[in-house]
Amino acid sequence: MAVIRTPVEGFTGRGVAGLHFVDGEAETDDSAVIAYAIRRGYDVEDTAPKRKAPAKNETPKE
Repeated sequence: MAVIRTPVEGFTGRGVAGLHFVDGEAETDDSAVIAYAIRRGYDVEDTAPKRKAPAKNETPKE
């Protein structure tokens, strides 16, 4: 999931890719929308938890 912030502070309404912004923020997990927003100058914050890589002596669980 990512939080997208508009370049226009406090904007409320429909924005990029039809996202509904409230006080300048919207959320999406659509990678194409995220990439578009980044190219167009929107601030994008990734809120997804990061996956930790297994230690060298630890085998991944299946």
